[in-house]
Amino acid sequence: MKIPVLFVSFLTCLTILSCSRRLISTNETKISLGTYVQMTIVSLRGEEKKVRVDMDAAYEKIVHLEKQFDYRPEGGALNAFNRSISLHRQEDELLFTLLVHSLHIAELSEGYFDPTVLPLVELWGFATGNPHLPDDQDVKESLRQVDFRKVNVSQNRIDKPIEVQFDLSGIAKGMIVDLIRDFLSEGGYKNFLINAGGDIYVSGLTKEKKKWRIAIQDPVHKDRYSGILEKSNVAIVTSGDYEQFFIEDGVKYNHLLNPKTGYPSSDLRSVTIIAEDTVFADGVATAVFIMGSERGYSFLLKNNIPGFLVYSVDGEKVESKSTPHFWD
Repeated sequence: MKIPVLFVSFLTCLTILSCSRRLISTNETKISLGTYVQMTIVSLRGEEKKVRVDMDAAYEKIVHLEKQFDYRPEGGALNAFNRSISLHRQEDELLFTLLVHSLHIAELSEGYFDPTVLPLVELWGFATGNPHLPDDQDVKESLRQVDFRKVNVSQNRIDKPIEVQFDLSGIAKGMIVDLIRDFLSEGGYKNFLINAGGDIYVSGLTKEKKKWRIAIQDPVHKDRYSGILEKSNVAIVTSGDYEQFFIEDGVKYNHLLNPKTGYPSSDLRSVTIIAEDTVFADGVATAVFIMGSERGYSFLLKNNIPGFLVYSVDGEKVESKSTPHFWD
C-alpha cells in the first residue's frame, strides 16, 4: 500500500467561540486510490449530517474516477482508450482533459514525464504487483513504444497508434483531488482539506480561522519532518522513492521509471511541489523526481515552480534544497 508522504498538523483550538453555532471540523479517512484518503471539512455546528452525506458522496466519486483513470479495470475509460486509436472529447470529457494535462506536462518536462510509459511499467512487473529486474534487450524493445510525441491532440480529439499505451498513475491522483475540490466547492464548502496519500489540496482556513499547517515528512527518518508549510487555497504534492520499490541483488529499484532510459535512476528521495492545481503539481513532482536533483532544480527555477528536494549525495549522505520563497 502506498504510504502517505505528507501528514497534516492541526492546531488545537485554544478558545471556545461564544456563538452557539461555532465552527467544527468533520474528519474522515478511507482507503482508496491505493492509499489513505483523508478529508476534513470545516462547517457550523449542526451541519454535521449534511457534511457526512457529502463526504460519502465524495468518496463514491473517488472510487468511480479511479476506475475510469486506471489502465487496468475492464470497462474503465482509460482501458478502453488504450485498446483503441482515438478519443473524442464528447465521449469522455474528464479523461480527455486528464490526457491533455498529461501531455502538457510531458511537453513541458521534455519527456521526463511521459504518460505513454505503460509498456515499461508492465515489463518491470509494477502493473501486476510482481516487480522484477527485466532483461536489457526487453527494456530496449519496450522503449520503442514509449513516446508521447506519437500522440496527436486537436481541440476535440486525441489520436494515437494502437501500440501507444497510457499509464496515468503519475498524474491521475492529482486530477481526482481537484475534481473532489470542485465537488466540495460546488456544495457550498469553502474551508476544507483533501489528502490523498500526499496529494493535498487545502481550501480556506481551519476551524481556528488560520491557514492549514502541512508538515513535510522526512523521507529517511519516518519520525521526523523537514519543515511545516502554512498554506491556503493551494495544492501541495510529494513524490518519493519509498512509495513503490523492490530490492534485487542488494539494489533498490523504485517505480518511477525514466522514459528515456527505461530504468529508475534518480538521486532524489522525495520531491514536494506547490501549485494552484493538484493535477499540475502531481505531474511536475513525478517529472522532477525522474530528472534528478540537479536537472530537476533547474527545471523548477526556469518555470518558476515552488519546490523542495531531498536527495542523496555519494549514495549515503542526504541533503535538501528548496526554490526561493517555497517556505514563505
